[in-house]
Amino acid sequence: MTTTHALFLAEDLTLTLGQREVEAATSGQAQIRIEFAGVCGSDLHVLRTGDWVSTWPAVLGHEIIGVVTECPGGELGIGTRVVVDSRVPCDQCEGCESAANLCENLAWVGEIVPGGYETHAVFPVTSLHPCPPELEPGIGVLAEPLAVAMHGVLRIHEPADTALILGYGPIGALVHAEIQRLWPECEVSVREPLAQRQSLAESFGADTHPQQGRWPLVIDAAGYPTSLADAVDLTVHGGSVLAIAIPHGPVTLDAQGLVERSIALIGSVGFCDELPEAISVLADNPERYRALVTEAVLLEEAAERLTTMNTNPAAGKVVIRL
Repeated sequence: MTTTHALFLAEDLTLTLGQREVEAATSGQAQIRIEFAGVCGSDLHVLRTGDWVSTWPAVLGHEIIGVVTECPGGELGIGTRVVVDSRVPCDQCEGCESAANLCENLAWVGEIVPGGYETHAVFPVTSLHPCPPELEPGIGVLAEPLAVAMHGVLRIHEPADTALILGYGPIGALVHAEIQRLWPECEVSVREPLAQRQSLAESFGADTHPQQGRWPLVIDAAGYPTSLADAVDLTVHGGSVLAIAIPHGPVTLDAQGLVERSIALIGSVGFCDELPEAISVLADNPERYRALVTEAVLLEEAAERLTTMNTNPAAGKVVIRL
């Protein structure tokens, strides 16, 4: 067994540092020493509400990169750097027959099993994706959210010459990066109220003060109470809305306008098989993504920073360095 240092979320939603014993990896599993774990908007939602957690205390964090320390079956060499597949499908429903992200009972690392806010953890070998040796772990930690962005953009029916992104948090920034990679001629505008995020968007070529109008493609990467309705209102006749942010509550849409204006509403959750490609893209062009990681905090500092992120959000991605 290995003693891991972890950040625990209690059922009363308090955060404390502590330790737990991690069982030794068995056949088909590997233990990894976690190097970085990203903070996702869904983690912040869990911190506020306790939603989705099945076992308390919880160790959150599903954006994980680390190094293999045990692998009894030999599928992965000791010292191999890996990214963790965050999905935990049930493997029993009709959705799973199509793709893991379509599981009707889909759960996530950090909610149903301990996640990345700890120094060591054990995962199935099938959930671990090796990284090229040259990939820096501080960049590779973006692989999971980049795969989410890739999957969302791939669900768009056809390329657009202009696009509007609502919200320039990490997922909005990664969607922007993916649009630039796939459709370099597409002109991207951003609506984002935070000045530091506006500056980040501008540094990557986005127009953060667009004129009034409508766009052929609008991406809801914000998830505020009226963001999806706003996205529909801002879409041209025959255009598309990509909903990639998770709204934390009911939303109201102009369904008549959606129909009469022939707007395609596209939902996207998680990713399918994009994780290896995301790792490769980060390894090939790390400088494009480096500026998206704007804060790295130690595990000992994480509780304090996590409790302030809703009122003091970062310009880009916050990661925990283990």
